[in-house]
Amino acid sequence: MVRRYKISQVAMEQALAADDARLQKRAELSIRVTKLADLAYDDQRGQCDWESVTRDMGMPLIECLRLFDPSLSTFSVRSLPNITDWLANDLSTLKSLVSEQFGAVTADEWPLVGIYMNVEQADCFMAHTMCTFPQMTPDLHEAITRHRNANMEWKNIFEKHPLFSCISGLRNAYYEFKEPGDSKLKAIYSEWTVTDTCRIQELVQTYYKPENQREVLIQAQMAFPNRLQQSIINKIKCTLHNWNADDVARLVHLVSTYKRGEIDWAAIGKDLGRTADLCHLKHDQLDRGNFKPTVEHSQTVSREVQNQYEQQQSVDWAEIAQQLNLSERECLEANQFNTGKAQWIYHPDTFSWDMANRMKTFIKDNYPKPLPVNYTAVSNYMWIVMSDCVKMASLLRGEMAWTPETIAQVVELRKQGMIYKDIARQLSPVLNKSKVVAAYYGHIKSKVNAPLTCKEKHRIKELVDTHAEQMSFTELRALVFPQAAS
Repeated sequence: MVRRYKISQVAMEQALAADDARLQKRAELSIRVTKLADLAYDDQRGQCDWESVTRDMGMPLIECLRLFDPSLSTFSVRSLPNITDWLANDLSTLKSLVSEQFGAVTADEWPLVGIYMNVEQADCFMAHTMCTFPQMTPDLHEAITRHRNANMEWKNIFEKHPLFSCISGLRNAYYEFKEPGDSKLKAIYSEWTVTDTCRIQELVQTYYKPENQREVLIQAQMAFPNRLQQSIINKIKCTLHNWNADDVARLVHLVSTYKRGEIDWAAIGKDLGRTADLCHLKHDQLDRGNFKPTVEHSQTVSREVQNQYEQQQSVDWAEIAQQLNLSERECLEANQFNTGKAQWIYHPDTFSWDMANRMKTFIKDNYPKPLPVNYTAVSNYMWIVMSDCVKMASLLRGEMAWTPETIAQVVELRKQGMIYKDIARQLSPVLNKSKVVAAYYGHIKSKVNAPLTCKEKHRIKELVDTHAEQMSFTELRALVFPQAAS
């Protein structure tokens, strides 16, 4: 690069240092915004108070949303796939957000809307589309029918589902909606009633065995012949994940009969009629719910880690856990001492699968889905900067943030003649080349379809006025748009 751009080595090093400092500052801001968002999260609303976050940061709302990192957050994103899942207040907030902050939302801005609402971006897009172009859907029609059967007035129904412009519009759409005439289709797609749910629970209790999970599916299909198989499977899974108080008490008792680190989850699962993974996951959720490190707790762990690191230049988490009478995971989650942590930046020539597999195994063993990953613990376990751990975990999942810098890198490598498979390897250890192809051609399409600037329009007008009388249309087009001629 020094030879190509004819600048001094010192200037190049200064430019790279400035760029690294900028990226480091942005990573620190991202962590700070995410922590403030966690503190401002309202469990009842299922949303974060972003106004308080913007006040604390002293930054515009859009910039805070861009800095927020969902992978570092502790709260989970809501899924509201049906319009009836949305509350009237949420719909009002969504409409106000889009009109006041975005105007016309682009594809790149819908993730920001999803972050603000704490709802999947696809569900936000669906809800906003329904608010902009309201229409009667089967689930909305069914919900209104239930309200009418309960003698609810149209005024109250309109307040509950404020999609249409007026009460009469909602009423007319309801009466003009045509339901499927096939009663069999209605049975297939109708919601599960309380009686059906109780029947599924009885079948699960009677026939479900971890070593033979198909038997309960066969019995459920015989009991509900008009239901889709996938719907029955989903209902069985939902039933297995629901624990009552007796099941939880039994699980805690069985776990208490084992020593730490010697728990036989297969035996416990057989006793409870559930899989070993489900029992392990439920106990982890209970365990994490009981452990909430305080400031004093974190200081104690951090002090022990600092003393050991300064003496040995390494940390024995088993020893620290034994000294403080805690589990290793609890110590890893509480430690705030970060001095001496290494960086982990992906490069195809230096990437090590040994380190990657070590991190993946730790995450799988300690944070099985759907538990959120605690990257503080991951960073302490690997003794690597947390932001690098988050980015590497994202790369190992095959995820890629297609930033302008990344797109520019792809374009430059293509100019050098590199094939897509090798470009994917330059960006990530597991990235599929099809994603690189899609990103590259998406970039080209966006440039081709981008509106002309005023300067470009003025230049085109000058060329046309000068050469229109002497050139044919084909020649003039080749002069004005050289890419069109090729």
